[in-house]
Amino acid sequence: MKTIILHHPQAQATSTPVHIGEGMLIELHQFIEKLGNFDGFFILHDAAVKTVAKDIASHLQKAHLISVPSGEASKSLHEVERIASSLLALGATRQSLLLNVGGGMLTDLGGFVASMYMRGIGCVHIPTTLLGMVDASIGGKTGVDLGTVKNLLGAFHHPRAVIADIRLLSTLPDTQFCEGLVEVIKIAAMLDANFLEYIEKNMKKILAKESSVLLSCIEKAVSLKVQIVEEDERDQTKRLFLNFGHTIGHAVEAVSDFTISHGKAVSIGMIAEMQLADLKGVDRMKHLLEEINMPTVIPDTCKPQTLLRAMQSDKKVISRDLRIAVPREFGKGEIITLDEERFLRTYS
Repeated sequence: MKTIILHHPQAQATSTPVHIGEGMLIELHQFIEKLGNFDGFFILHDAAVKTVAKDIASHLQKAHLISVPSGEASKSLHEVERIASSLLALGATRQSLLLNVGGGMLTDLGGFVASMYMRGIGCVHIPTTLLGMVDASIGGKTGVDLGTVKNLLGAFHHPRAVIADIRLLSTLPDTQFCEGLVEVIKIAAMLDANFLEYIEKNMKKILAKESSVLLSCIEKAVSLKVQIVEEDERDQTKRLFLNFGHTIGHAVEAVSDFTISHGKAVSIGMIAEMQLADLKGVDRMKHLLEEINMPTVIPDTCKPQTLLRAMQSDKKVISRDLRIAVPREFGKGEIITLDEERFLRTYS
């Protein structure tokens, strides 16, 4: 027997600029020009932000629009196939650029399409929600759901750039804005106690969307996530910290048939996971989340056994152990094993 080893070529060093500011979409073509030459632009957008997508198209030549219905149901292989077929029919090639315009659902979906189409094309994320700006668009995670299992199918495919224009948040409904704040609070709680304190002290200004404070908040949250991704791109160690609230939260989403949105589910999950780990600071976290009108209690409609079955499909499961990310103290996260029996006793 002879064994021939194929040594994989060293991946070329790449980087993703994350542009954060106010009114940047007017200069979109300048950001795109810095990325290289493309033979066409394909703007994948959430149907709810069609006006924004049309405005973006007006600043680019050879731009085509592809609309996606709003809601979690669009994160499916069926939708991936439909979008890919549209790209093919419109003449998209490996030299084309996909611009993903929308919230976290859209950037997850669009990033996955970009990773698959012709074995990978470039994409740019233009998040239109706070959740998209601080979390979903950063770090190269893409994915779609399989049935009720969140993000089970996916790939790591970093965007060529992220353009976060806070003017897009001016018309964002308050509830969606606060769901994005849940992710900001999550990042602060796990990684930076001083940032968490800043959020608490400036919450009224953040909720009023005061530009200077909002920009500082987004910049800090993005900086923290970038540091984590650079250290652990593939979710092996420290990047798992960013899943605080998501093990139980994703289960709540699934069991509710996605009638409970992601931000609200994560808010519920954060409190439940802290309680199950007997951590200090639960009341402080609960107060902060309730201040932005987010729920903090698992609904009666989500039965413990059903939630547990949903959690057992979580990607963080190792040797059948459910793992959760929690702040042992604010600013210092860790990964622990969830006590399934205690979960059932607590919420039965």
